[in-house]
Amino acid sequence: MRYLRTTLGTEWEKEKEFSVRVLEKLFWFVPKANPGYEQNLHLVNEWLIEFDNDLPIREIGIDQSGSPILAGSSESDYGFWLDTNMKYQDFTGVSISEDEFEKMWKVLGNNVVS
Repeated sequence: MRYLRTTLGTEWEKEKEFSVRVLEKLFWFVPKANPGYEQNLHLVNEWLIEFDNDLPIREIGIDQSGSPILAGSSESDYGFWLDTNMKYQDFTGVSISEDEFEKMWKVLGNNVVS
C-alpha cells in the first residue's frame, strides 16, 4: 500500500453557480455517488489517499484546521478520488505513513467502510 497527502481537488467555490443549481433541480431523480460529500467538499483543504496497485482505495478529506471531515468509501458515499480513473502516478503530493492515514481514518469512526 502507498499513502499520499495532496491538495489536488481542493479548489471548490463556496457558492454554486445559478446554472449548476438549476441543473441539479432538473435532475433531482438521478442518484448521486457521494451525497454526504456535497455539503463539505468545499471545506476540504487536502486529501489523504490510500493506494493499492496504484489505484485509490480509501480517501480522507481534511479541513483547514487539520481535522478529517469526510472519508470514502462509506455506507452512503463511494468516494471522490475512488470514482476516477486516476492512478498513483497521476497525483502530486507528499508520501505519508500508513500510521498517519489510519490515525485520521479512526477519528471518523465507524461510519466508514474498512
